[in-house]
Amino acid sequence: MRPDETDVIVEVKTRSRGVVNPGLVRWIAFVVITVSLVVCTVLCILAIWKFTDSDAVWRAIATFIVVSIATAIFTFVNEKLG
Repeated sequence: MRPDETDVIVEVKTRSRGVVNPGLVRWIAFVVITVSLVVCTVLCILAIWKFTDSDAVWRAIATFIVVSIATAIFTFVNEKLG
């Protein structure tokens, strides 16, 4: 055997694992949070121009926060327990 040949092959672990495909979960989480953020922004602008009630804005912001936290928790749990 020549000295420049090796017997050991090292493979770097780059693959994520999860119950659901982590790449898909991250993409869906990004889309859900982005859509929620856009809707909240539009409602805030409409409230500034008095086209909608301010009550709708606070409900939209609260919904955005709940959806964002739930999505983040699901993504975390999927990657840790998967």
